[in-house]
Amino acid sequence: MQLTQKIKIELTEEQEEVLTSLSEICRLLYDFSLKERIENWKENKDKSKEERNYITYTDQ
Repeated sequence: MQLTQKIKIELTEEQEEVLTSLSEICRLLYDFSLKERIENWKENKDKSKEERNYITYTDQ
């Protein structure tokens, strides 16, 4: 049983540029956020549990 159907869409150059730009912005935002959380984790990992103050995904 097939529940989905693939449909090929034809984009104009302008639409393709917009989608590419949005994709790049999303990628950069994710990468910067991930880097911030990793740096925060490295700073706090050696502290006691009471002193740790991690940045979470939802806090960002």
